[in-house]
Amino acid sequence: MSGILDKLNKELEQFGRRAQAALDEGKLQLERMRLRREQDEAARQLGMLHYRKTRGQEVDVLELDAYLVKLDNLGTALARVDQDIAATKREEGPESESAETPAEPAARSD
Repeated sequence: MSGILDKLNKELEQFGRRAQAALDEGKLQLERMRLRREQDEAARQLGMLHYRKTRGQEVDVLELDAYLVKLDNLGTALARVDQDIAATKREEGPESESAETPAEPAARSD
């Protein structure tokens, strides 16, 4: 009976770790989406500034530089989040494989 409870406890712990890893990855995916939206908006603003400059309108050079720096920073942040997502997947990978591996078949008594 103790062996069954130990196995059940182990399975519950593994399930808890997988669930936490899934939550962590979900949070990272939300952060990635937020950063992508911010990056898209900054790129759009930069494009509009470039368009106005190309059409001969006056454009603040500091504003152009600010959007370039912002895009650089967002690219760095996105790369960091992508690395964190990959690390989360690596951490849950081997554990989830061993948890999903079927038990050894029972010995046949012919």
